[in-house]
Amino acid sequence: MSTTTNQRSFGGQHGLDLRSTFGQVTQKAPRRLGSWAAAILFVVLVVIGLLALFQAQGNRTEVLAVTNPVAAGQVIKESDVHAIQVAGVPQAIAASDISTVVGKRASSGLVEGQILTPAAVSGDLVPADGERLVALQLPPGRVPGGLAPGDVVSVLAAPADGTAATSSQLQDPQSLADGARVQDVGSTPDGNKVVTVLVKDSVAESIAAYSAAGQVTIVQAPASAAKE
Repeated sequence: MSTTTNQRSFGGQHGLDLRSTFGQVTQKAPRRLGSWAAAILFVVLVVIGLLALFQAQGNRTEVLAVTNPVAAGQVIKESDVHAIQVAGVPQAIAASDISTVVGKRASSGLVEGQILTPAAVSGDLVPADGERLVALQLPPGRVPGGLAPGDVVSVLAAPADGTAATSSQLQDPQSLADGARVQDVGSTPDGNKVVTVLVKDSVAESIAAYSAAGQVTIVQAPASAAKE
């Protein structure tokens, strides 16, 4: 009687132990599967990222960029440009074609870091036949803020500083030149601005005379005009 009871008790205890162990195994299995799935997903994402990086690096080409600012019409020197690697810049001039750039003139003002394209470089002389470069010395209040080489301006006659203007001068100022392209913007020690503009030969001398008398001002044209 005692032996049978002990056997049942022993068997019952082992039955409980086996079921408990099986339950622990079934609970741990999904956790391990989840960990493995997360690890595999991480590896896949890393591989995809590396492939995308290598592809982007493979699409990069060596092109020319501006090292030093160059005013419109100025000759581009070898020291004004350098090679950089970029991707996705259409019509950029390849670094190997530097000989097609050095010695040419800037079509418009070039700024540091600008990627060079054929449109930025010109073989034409500035000024060309029928054109003149005229320097205008202007007080700061007569120069639009942020004016830069390549911008287009209208040159207007205006009374000298400290001189009273007539109503007709204020209401209908005389235009000396429309569509003048800015070639350079500088400053004088006394704080005035010196703006060099490219104008037609027929009006150059008149503009220079008005400027010498301090009777000139400029108005910047819309940005679209600078692209023409």
